[in-house]
Amino acid sequence: MPSISLGDHDQIGVIALTSNDAPAAAHTLLTDHGFWRPRGVFGYILIHDRYDHDVPARLERFLAAAARQGIGVEYHLPRILPDAGSPAAGKRVEELWRDNQEREYRRSRREAARIVTSGSDLEALAHGLSRRLPGEWTFHVTDFDEPASQLDFLDELWDNACLASAWMQFHVSRAAILTGPSRLQLVVIDRPLHHEQVLVGALSLHGITHDYFGDHNAPHAIAVPSEAARAAHTVTRRLLPRYHQAARRLRTNQRATSTVEE
Repeated sequence: MPSISLGDHDQIGVIALTSNDAPAAAHTLLTDHGFWRPRGVFGYILIHDRYDHDVPARLERFLAAAARQGIGVEYHLPRILPDAGSPAAGKRVEELWRDNQEREYRRSRREAARIVTSGSDLEALAHGLSRRLPGEWTFHVTDFDEPASQLDFLDELWDNACLASAWMQFHVSRAAILTGPSRLQLVVIDRPLHHEQVLVGALSLHGITHDYFGDHNAPHAIAVPSEAARAAHTVTRRLLPRYHQAARRLRTNQRATSTVEE
């Protein structure tokens, strides 16, 4: 097996797996060309906007650098580099990625089950937050009964910090979704391994296509007590200003891009 295998996952984007005997230079090559490996994640994710026209050129530069260094790469990226690479390689990468992620979720779930924790009443907490956050907010609670349903939700997370890490490392059985002014949305989950704390983070913006998960400019999620008044105070003071700033920046960039294309 070559040192690096690339595949084009339909939800996550370009993903890279390294062989067990891959040299350190292979890992360095990936990070030098924009691949990111979140804590607890099997493999690397290429951070890019799916509508970024420079992605094919970035991958061509990556492949050229690998050839110069003598690092073997197999790939199948039909949406980005048509008619190149091995379809079998791409299928194997996607299958290994999902199998290993689901195995990690099951392992984390077994580990979490051994830890005594009461957890929070997410419905009551979300109700309290919706009454205390500035503006008009509504909420609902959603369940993730299967690891696959949790993995499918990755594209909705706008985070590059503790929320993204927890989502990839642990089985998240449920989440509260709060919708506020300008259709901004927050997600609330129990903080893994921390008694009576929750994580609160941002979700993708309505109507704007963007690669939110792993975005370097994402508004970082925060850990807060699972008590509505204290949580609302911290979210209002720390998270919402970052969320509004990041949303304005992204909307401005999207408008500027649309104007140039017209």
